[in-house]
Amino acid sequence: MNTQYEYECAMTGVVEPGGTEDNSDELGDLPVGWTKIRMTRRQYNPKWVLIQQVKEAMVDGLVAQFPPEVREVQRYAVYIQVEAQFHSLEQATPVYLPDVDDTVYVSDSGDIIDSVNEMREMLGLNELPDEGEAEEEEEEEEEEELLLPHDGEIGDGEGAQPGAK
Repeated sequence: MNTQYEYECAMTGVVEPGGTEDNSDELGDLPVGWTKIRMTRRQYNPKWVLIQQVKEAMVDGLVAQFPPEVREVQRYAVYIQVEAQFHSLEQATPVYLPDVDDTVYVSDSGDIIDSVNEMREMLGLNELPDEGEAEEEEEEEEEEELLLPHDGEIGDGEGAQPGAK
């Protein structure tokens, strides 16, 4: 049983079924023209942070029991003892949580290409070409080509119109 994933555009809400499964890249059956945006963020494990706070509080509490004139000398000895107590717990507690992933998909519909390109520009990425705009530019270039004089036509060779003085 082959089930297709439905992709929802994070900007427009357009839903489109996945295309043909393609194992040649990591995009799988993402529809052609769509963009997959994956945000990965590293963050500290709250349990690990709590262990560090408890260790610091224990050192401060134990050092406070010494007379003021020997506290600084005893601080390092107490620190080593507290580190030894928490060693196995720290070894079993990862410093970072697994990477937090958010994945969104953006369709290639022409009405959002400006927004997508604005976002890409902010991130320092090249803009995506707007297919509708590219077609218009091609048509304009073809029209200009028809209007420009070609070699061998009447004129002074500097792009002058025929019959111009």
